[in-house]
Amino acid sequence: MQDEDLKLIRQIVASGGRKYTAGNIDRSRYDRLVDLGWLTPFKTNISDVEYQVTKKGRAAATVHDLKPSAAWSSSG
Repeated sequence: MQDEDLKLIRQIVASGGRKYTAGNIDRSRYDRLVDLGWLTPFKTNISDVEYQVTKKGRAAATVHDLKPSAAWSSSG
């Protein structure tokens, strides 16, 4: 997992949890997220793929977003 993977999954989650890619493009950045279990690919036709965020992807986008100071703060 790389920082750019977290950035990308957060962007996809923030935009509704789906990313549509059309045509002959480099999908390696999305394939990495598929390999991590964060996205599921759906071929819509011969050249297009729609990616949907999985529960694991949503969790990764939120958990890795926590700041240590917020996670470990005390109320006393």
